[in-house]
Amino acid sequence: MIEVYRIPIPKDRLQALSRDERVLLLLLGYVSNQISLLQKLVVFATNHTPERDFEQHCTGVQTQIIVRLIIGDLNEAWRLITTRFIENPLQREYLEQLDNPGRAAFERLKRQFGGALFASIRNRFAYHYPRTDEAEEAFHTAVADESVADLWNVYFSHHGFNSVFLLSDLIYLHGIKTITGEADLITAQTKLMPQVTQVSLDVIEFARSFFAAVWLKHFGEAIDARDIVRVDNAPKASDVVLPFFVELE
Repeated sequence: MIEVYRIPIPKDRLQALSRDERVLLLLLGYVSNQISLLQKLVVFATNHTPERDFEQHCTGVQTQIIVRLIIGDLNEAWRLITTRFIENPLQREYLEQLDNPGRAAFERLKRQFGGALFASIRNRFAYHYPRTDEAEEAFHTAVADESVADLWNVYFSHHGFNSVFLLSDLIYLHGIKTITGEADLITAQTKLMPQVTQVSLDVIEFARSFFAAVWLKHFGEAIDARDIVRVDNAPKASDVVLPFFVELE
């Protein structure tokens, strides 16, 4: 059983916030919703490993697409935090008002985005497509990788839902591998995934902490729930599977 606290947000209090406070508060919530959903999808997509190799290949493509979407969202979240918090008087006003987990998350985010890893993936393979020279470089890198020689395939079915250009994802995963600086795809993934998970948690933690600081300043000393909603039939996260192949009516 899951308990969910329903917390009313008075519209007049929101209207009383400064424009910058209100916009950042609402956009951080918007970003958190997206990242939480995409993280769920990664968990669901990796809960089950199919027995047959071609199904493994297709579900792998599906998982990597979701991961790239998360990286794009995380990079956009950092741009939001940079422009609407760090480069805004709000940082001076609120940084010390964040609780300890919120400040720790903020410091980790600054260290993570001090490098260009997520931004490079976002700009070249996630939210934008690579330039021709970058696409060609990824192609020739994949050609030279004998460990994936058996994966140069496409799988077509009677519906696009059950079809996948495997070779396309295979090639551009090599482009992402080059950005990570690792020698092979497995090592690149091993390097990337813990960072994606930690940054996702940190963005959500920073959003929660900023919300709490704004609440304490403008709404009251306690965040009061109107009631508790109970969910009795939620499945375990480990039991939910996001398959690639689906029957269509």
